[in-house]
Formats: sequence, structure tokens, C-alpha cells
Amino acid sequence: MDRKLEITQPMIDGYGRINGDNDIIHYDHDYAVERGFRGTLLHGPHMTAFAADLGARRYGKDWLTRGKLHTKWIGPVCPGDTFVADLTEDGELTATSGGKTVMVGSVTLAE
Repeated sequence: MDRKLEITQPMIDGYGRINGDNDIIHYDHDYAVERGFRGTLLHGPHMTAFAADLGARRYGKDWLTRGKLHTKWIGPVCPGDTFVADLTEDGELTATSGGKTVMVGSVTLAE
């Protein structure tokens, strides 16, 4: 099971308004490039939200009371990237962007 999204700056901006994260690295392209990135950065919790969506799709209403989600962000995602989160049958989560792994973790139900 996977979720594929084209990342845009308006998507990043909207998420920032919701979560209150005003770090300039998410909004100022030139600033992000000066720090060695290809562009502004997708928020890590935003990546995690895509994984939570996979949990909800897989487990339905049980996800709301027994869902267990673990993520580790290990690479940048920038506007223009295609973000793909993949959930295996045994609950392993891997997300890629531009052919590189950007997030790993697990999506399972508590016993």
C-alpha cells in the first residue's frame, strides 16, 4: 500500500499555518539553499501525517484507538519532489523522495 504526493510550496505553507511552525527553512527558498538544501523543506510531522493516513486506510476504525506509529525523518523533501510513502504487509514504513529514502518507521496496531 502506498501514498504518492507531489509536494508544493502552498502545501508546505498551509501545513505551517496549521501547526504554527514558522521556521524560515520551510518558507524562504534562498535561505534554505544557503544552508545546503535544494529548496524549502517539508515539515517532518507533515511526512508523518501521510504515514498515519496509511494506517487509517489499512486498519480502519481500529486505527483510532489502537494505532501505533513510529517515524524517523532521515532526508529532506522539497517543493517539486514526489513523496512516496510505502507500507508493507508487516507494517514497515519507507518513504522516498527523488529516489532517496527520507523517512522510515512502522505502522501497526497495539495488541
